[in-house]
Amino acid sequence: MIRAKKSLGQNFLIDNDIINKIVSTVSIIDNEILEVGPGTGNLTKEILKNNPSKMYLVEKDNFLAESLKGIM
Repeated sequence: MIRAKKSLGQNFLIDNDIINKIVSTVSIIDNEILEVGPGTGNLTKEILKNNPSKMYLVEKDNFLAESLKGIM
């Protein structure tokens, strides 16, 4: 289990209904996407299912950044 670091102000998005609402509000297909603070990658995975032309992730937590390499 990954614990949020208070020093980084982390909160992890885990509610699938909210994730789906976010994904459905923007045009992802064939567009470049920038996600700041992807955390555990829950939103990232859903975005990737919609085939962006490119996706950029900016993650300050080195442990989480390394774990996201498996998603991309």
